[in-house]
Amino acid sequence: MTWLQKWEDLEDRGLHGVRVQSLRRFEATPASGKEGTVQWQQTMGSMTLTCPLVQGNFKEEDLVVKASTCQLQVLLKDKPLAGLNGMLCGTVLPNLCSWRLERLAARRMVRGVDEAFQRITFHLELAKGAHKSWPQLWYSKEMKHPAARSGYAWTPAMEAAQTTAQRTELIDVPQGLPKRSMPGGGQLFAPDDLCVAVDTQQDRKSMTVRVHFDAEALDVAQRILPLEELLAADVLEDRISIYLQSDPQNPIIWAMLNGRCNPKESTWGMTTCDRFRDRQQNPGAPGHALAIVLMKHKESIGDWERPFALCLQHPLMLKNYDELADVSEALRADQDDAQRLSPEERKDFQRRLADWTEERFELMPGAKLLPRGPELGWALRGEEEET
Repeated sequence: MTWLQKWEDLEDRGLHGVRVQSLRRFEATPASGKEGTVQWQQTMGSMTLTCPLVQGNFKEEDLVVKASTCQLQVLLKDKPLAGLNGMLCGTVLPNLCSWRLERLAARRMVRGVDEAFQRITFHLELAKGAHKSWPQLWYSKEMKHPAARSGYAWTPAMEAAQTTAQRTELIDVPQGLPKRSMPGGGQLFAPDDLCVAVDTQQDRKSMTVRVHFDAEALDVAQRILPLEELLAADVLEDRISIYLQSDPQNPIIWAMLNGRCNPKESTWGMTTCDRFRDRQQNPGAPGHALAIVLMKHKESIGDWERPFALCLQHPLMLKNYDELADVSEALRADQDDAQRLSPEERKDFQRRLADWTEERFELMPGAKLLPRGPELGWALRGEEEET
């Protein structure tokens, strides 16, 4: 049994009083609301709608659900369903939204006779396009929805974004769960695609573990997947694991605490932090970090000499990627236009490409490089025994 299977087994069965806090959802405010017949609940990554439908003789095929990044359209037999059509308060990822019908058998009295019928409830899961709370479900301002406006591309990231026509195009929302992974079971992202640093802060009663991201890389990831479906963390009394949900076998960080914490009091959230902005591809962009706050156990209150008794960390992003990109781009351009580089310049670029070796950002002080895949279990077993 690998360390991950062992951990999940403890979580599922609660063996010997082991307490695990599995962090998956980011709380939003307000957490819920109601607009007409539609009830909604939200987290920072999703908006879930529930609406009872009037009894009728219809099938799932009679229901058409479409969405754009800023609009929702629900038709039943080609007629708009009241309360389920309009401009949304925020933006969504239409290809990751989904819906279903819930049918419950019930009985009612009709002229003294019990008559069987079905209560039909419409459920819609909207994947948010930005990590934020919505104050309400529908966009109520008189101005045009921001996502439907055209604008000038001030940055390369804005220029690479979808056009206004693409953002406002209504596409079919699938029934059931949409696909989240790449074809063939590949991973969309790895920790070293996104992370530039990991650090900690502590006071007498708590310790905060922060994972710092490259702003542009995180922005690309959020256009594809909500952060709630990208990030995950598991907290035990004496250890913590932070990882990408698509690749739990290769955590961003796996660490044994240098004391004990209360797992169920653990909280997490996204925050801004400028400490490692100089490691970003664009140092002018604000720094973003995942912050996990661990409340120290009463027997471990006080300043810990060091945060971790053992810390294994995944490799971080490349810090000399720009050098590789510049050389590769120059050679690609020269291949398209043979007159672009002189023979001497071409030879120099080829030499620089051959001599290039990766340089990554430094791990936390005292952290050890995390081995990948099955080797991780053996490494943890040996390190734990040594500790």
